[in-house]
Amino acid sequence: MNKFLSTFLFLMVPCIVYCTTGDSIKPEKAQIGIILSPDYCYRTLKANADGKWMADMLDTMEIPKFGYSAGFNVAYAASPRFTVEAELLFSNKGEDTKKYNLGNTSFPNVQTSSKIAYRKNYYYLDIPLKINYYLLTGKVKLFLTTGVSANIFLGQSTLITTEYNDGGESSYIGKTQPSFEKVNIAFLAGLGLNYDLTERYSLKFEPIYKRSINSIINAPVKSYLYSIGINLGIAYNF
Repeated sequence: MNKFLSTFLFLMVPCIVYCTTGDSIKPEKAQIGIILSPDYCYRTLKANADGKWMADMLDTMEIPKFGYSAGFNVAYAASPRFTVEAELLFSNKGEDTKKYNLGNTSFPNVQTSSKIAYRKNYYYLDIPLKINYYLLTGKVKLFLTTGVSANIFLGQSTLITTEYNDGGESSYIGKTQPSFEKVNIAFLAGLGLNYDLTERYSLKFEPIYKRSINSIINAPVKSYLYSIGINLGIAYNF
């Protein structure tokens, strides 16, 4: 993570120098665009004394996974420095598990599994509302963003992959029904760049962090999702 941050800041330096020496450009009043973000997803767990053993076990088994979010955004420039932005995104969040041994069986002529792994997929309709503050304006614009997101739970699935002793592999999708909350609220913050391709079209590069405020499930072990992603988009300016 520190390496990623250092690389990002290094790449930002030429842009900042360029922006500070360039002419200021008044932002357009409104824009509409499409967004795609690869996301590094995981969760934190909180449990009472009775559920601590379960949280500890899950922490030894589960690992982060790569998810994604995609959709569109609309933005309105309230002033030359402030923009209000809303997004509508379909997102795939969740976590993976490590591969772990199931052991062998003594029954003959039975293909016994040696390792198994799970990929937990949580599907949401995310509705972020953000405020963007432009530190620099010009052909390349640098901005800070923060806001909240209402995430509507759509469903979940678990991809179960099994590796066998003879070298074979199988996978199938299973479903469980833990008590997922219908709506989850998340906080988000980021730092981004807008690059004007033309007067009407611009590109966005926006590293962003998101974290659940409330647990995604109603259970003794509470789960709080978080993700680090990069919003990549193209917008049409009005």
